[in-house]
Amino acid sequence: MPQPIDSTRLPARYYALLCDLLRADGVDVEAALKTANIWPTQLYGPDATMIVAQFETFIDQIERVSGRHDLGFLLGRQIKLSNHEILGYAILTSPTLDYAIQLASRYYRLITPAFRMQYLRGRPYCEIRFQPELSLNSQALRFLLETIVVSTHEQLKALMQGAPEYDIHVSYPQPSHIRHYTSLRSARFHFDADGPVGARMVLESDLLAHPLPMADRNSLQFAEAQCQQQLLKARESRQMSEWVAMMLRESTNGFPSLADLAGLLNQSPRALDRHLQREGHRFLDISKRVRYEKACEMLDAEMPVTQIAYQLGYSEVAAFSRAFRREAGCSPTEYQRNAKPTVG
Repeated sequence: MPQPIDSTRLPARYYALLCDLLRADGVDVEAALKTANIWPTQLYGPDATMIVAQFETFIDQIERVSGRHDLGFLLGRQIKLSNHEILGYAILTSPTLDYAIQLASRYYRLITPAFRMQYLRGRPYCEIRFQPELSLNSQALRFLLETIVVSTHEQLKALMQGAPEYDIHVSYPQPSHIRHYTSLRSARFHFDADGPVGARMVLESDLLAHPLPMADRNSLQFAEAQCQQQLLKARESRQMSEWVAMMLRESTNGFPSLADLAGLLNQSPRALDRHLQREGHRFLDISKRVRYEKACEMLDAEMPVTQIAYQLGYSEVAAFSRAFRREAGCSPTEYQRNAKPTVG
């Protein structure tokens, strides 16, 4: 569910990079920042952030003063894994591409809370999906989505030391700067302004085992611990029920229990449950809802029912099938048979 606009702050480090690029090109960046009421410390200070309203005004003004509408593409080409700070380091030191993508999806909020990244593993294809989590105007949404898909492509290419051919489906129309996209070798872009808002990157599953050259178990453990601390810090700006739902959604190996999540917070399961009840929620209800949403997403991606049951933490397929039927009124196989294919 989209969060209230005034409750969310966006990391500003990526937009500081865009300002530096445009200044070097002679663009009056300061005029755009002044109109958006953005001070230099909001871009370059430690933990620099901006509110959504500032971000929307900034994109409008920076396009106006530069006279360019390809800024999302420009910024996406420049964002390196190192720009993601500790999360980028964790991704770089991962053992395989599969592990790196799992990490990115689990901690994607550290990159931006404006979009959610999902990783759906299946055969013969896997999908990386990006879906908006905030209400943004069309200009800011287009800019951010283009930045995300182009930068993700560049980072996949860097991790694999040359990206294979694969498909990227985006929900914006073919841009006027379409010629830029020819430089993204191996990525086949499909533009669909009438499709669901967001993007899908469809890769062959055989690529997932690709080993990464900078794999380092000790460095990875340290970086993951830091990412977890930052994610817990981010929880302070949202309700506990929202944080619990986010952690359940982003889990890629099994399904966390109430005790698992309470342990991350150094609380007892009873204390976490009481906190949820004060907000008018129960862990069981949140868990059922998120499980069902994730099941539908994975069935839409044509993942095997057995694999879905395992990823959602069920001990046997029959238990998953019964739970799904109670929510959907049909079995997972029937749902999948009637669903519109999403891969191809």
